Amino acid sequence: MRSIAVNAHWDAESRTWWTDGEDVPGLCCQGKTVEELAEAVFALAPDLLVANGAAHVGEQVEIIVTAEQRKTVEAAAA
Repeated sequence: MRSIAVNAHWDAESRTWWTDGEDVPGLCCQGKTVEELAEAVFALAPDLLVANGAAHVGEQVEIIVTAEQRKTVEAAAA
């Protein structure tokens, strides 16, 4: 079985997680939580994979949604 990684990105301004799903052609969605985003990805990916020729009907594809959040912090004085 083939695996596809979908990277979730945090947008601090809109306070949402989003992805353009580079490995899933046509995927572009967002959610207020990583779980909400993952649900959207899992719902949209099967149709998009077939519609865009990235998978065949009935093919099993594992979708892995990964999230990373980064922030630069200043060390506190002792």
